[in-house]
Amino acid sequence: MIDSDYYDEDWIDDEPEDDQDETIICPECGAEIFDDVDVCPICLHAIIRDTSPWSGKSVAWIIFGILGIIATLVATVMLFP
Repeated sequence: MIDSDYYDEDWIDDEPEDDQDETIICPECGAEIFDDVDVCPICLHAIIRDTSPWSGKSVAWIIFGILGIIATLVATVMLFP
């Protein structure tokens, strides 16, 4: 027998975790697939992800990054001649 105080239906979570729900669209066939697959299960097209640190960044972000690196180098040269 299950203790009714211990077994509470509110504790049952029927919804899957958020990381399992994320999907992407296959660029070849347009099917909705999970984002962690390497090959589309429908058309067998290889899914290539852009892992570049610059992907999705605006041009301004890239310019500020380069200026920051230059400023750091100039400051280092001026402090330690």
